[in-house]
Amino acid sequence: MLSLDAWLFSARLAWARPSLRWASVVAVGMSLGMGIWFASQVLPSARANGTFAFHYNIYVGIDDLRGWGWILILPITWLALTLSDILTAFGLYRADQILASTLVGLALLWSLPWAVVLFYLTVINSV
Repeated sequence: MLSLDAWLFSARLAWARPSLRWASVVAVGMSLGMGIWFASQVLPSARANGTFAFHYNIYVGIDDLRGWGWILILPITWLALTLSDILTAFGLYRADQILASTLVGLALLWSLPWAVVLFYLTVINSV
């Protein structure tokens, strides 16, 4: 387990590398931006209806309705996973730079499927 000083030293080294810095900023920015957009688009209609279509199946249509409070689960989960991935990568940077770069790249890469899911849930709940 890393001490706080060791993690901070490793994080400073990782932050000094421009590719890791920009990839982590873009990943967190996409997570926050898409999550805020999703909530702003879906929350008004979900609160008015009292429900939120959480899952859509091409065979049966909407097959999982939840209360409107569930709207925040997906963006918060995406943000938590992205932050934990980046914090882990920054802590491991001094020990293994390739692993740290891979973890930050993964955080950036999985932003695409998360964004697609939130976009389609917005389309489904706007109808």
